[in-house]
Amino acid sequence: MSSHKCYDKHNRDQEAKRFYNSNAWLVCRTTALARDNYLCQECLKQDKIKKYDVVHHIKPRDKYPWLAFRLDNLICLCHKCHNSIHSDKGRQNRNKNKKGVVKFKANEELG
Repeated sequence: MSSHKCYDKHNRDQEAKRFYNSNAWLVCRTTALARDNYLCQECLKQDKIKKYDVVHHIKPRDKYPWLAFRLDNLICLCHKCHNSIHSDKGRQNRNKNKKGVVKFKANEELG
């Protein structure tokens, strides 16, 4: 199972899943891709040409749902640029994955 499908199945909330599978989102996403020529817009600012990986909501969809389908709130990004924008989420996920981990030390030698 790809990491994207695994994320969709286990981590993504059902409301978000419905949103990203909707026809309205697919049309809006396709329009943003065509507008941005399927290229990462942050890389282009640095005179680099890199294919997009993600259509990103500049203002988050969960906090600003009324902007979810606004083209001026969407930008095409590569994974590296997208991850740099969401660097805080990576830390949260790493901490979330460490739940249930027990730290221990070796026994001291009995003398």
